[in-house]
Amino acid sequence: MALMDRIGLKRMHHVSFAVADLDASKDFFCCVLGLPEDDRPDFGFPGAWLAVGDRQIHLIADKGAGRAVRDQISRGDHLAMEVRDLSVVKARLRECGIAFSEGGNERLGMSQAFCSDPDGHTIEFVQYH
Repeated sequence: MALMDRIGLKRMHHVSFAVADLDASKDFFCCVLGLPEDDRPDFGFPGAWLAVGDRQIHLIADKGAGRAVRDQISRGDHLAMEVRDLSVVKARLRECGIAFSEGGNERLGMSQAFCSDPDGHTIEFVQYH
């Protein structure tokens, strides 16, 4: 059985980008590329969710974003993958000596684990209950 199958990776969930100018980014993704905007819960900070088929791009407003402003990657720039069993993923991360943190959202019925790739990009794993 392939490692991907053992871990239970199902598909890409969303990709998130910190953006310095939310309106300009929405204009590019919605007007230039034609992506529709999805409903987004109020997280207490500005952003937008854009539909890409049954997946999403999450835009997170951050005036300090962008490589022209920062030489490092913002935590808002991350990749999220939906998994069948988060406990299997966490076991694999432990097995490989990769530190992770946990989170979740009861309202959305989800559990999460977060780790970093070798370059510091945040990788999120999501399991819906």
